[in-house]
Amino acid sequence: MKALVKDCVKLVVITLIAGLALGAIYGITKDPIAKQEEKKQQEAYKEVFPDAASFEDVDGFTTEAASKVIAAYDNPIDDHAGDVIDSAVMAMDESGNAMGYIFNVTTGKGYGGDIQLTVGIQTDGTVCGYSVLSIGETAGLGMKAKDDPDWGKQFADKQVESFNVVKDGSGSADDSKIDAISGATITSKAVTGAMNSCLAYFQSLEGGN
Repeated sequence: MKALVKDCVKLVVITLIAGLALGAIYGITKDPIAKQEEKKQQEAYKEVFPDAASFEDVDGFTTEAASKVIAAYDNPIDDHAGDVIDSAVMAMDESGNAMGYIFNVTTGKGYGGDIQLTVGIQTDGTVCGYSVLSIGETAGLGMKAKDDPDWGKQFADKQVESFNVVKDGSGSADDSKIDAISGATITSKAVTGAMNSCLAYFQSLEGGN
């Protein structure tokens, strides 16, 4: 019995020490991780709005309100009602004028799981493009959504209500069509559907102004 109690005490002590050690490590690494994530986010903002002087939170933004818009939206790409816009900011010029919106959107429709993008849309509805924050697609196929800038450029400087994915190479003839990545249609639709979700939310904001 004494041996059992002794073992229990040892286990409790080990657990406490391990917990304290993990807490200390978390305390040390928390700020550097947060700073690194903020740096990554600012770089993504500048990638989609390189001429912006500053970025400001969109007044009244909530993920819940954005999700309601997306859920009610008839997305040309199927099954994107669950896309989530995690944040929304305004890109401002040096005079304090709004240049456009930047959205962080997460879609669960990637071949390898969640894809998180930063999407820029000018105030007139022209898409600036996107930056990939997180992606786990297949190397040489779906990863081209991040690694092949020419594919991503298909969205840039387009002013459309929505995009759709085609596999016949006709994308260059129609601003609303996006040529699929060869061998990675699922990834192509995931990114395009997420872009459409951002466009839908953008249109709800501009429609309410």
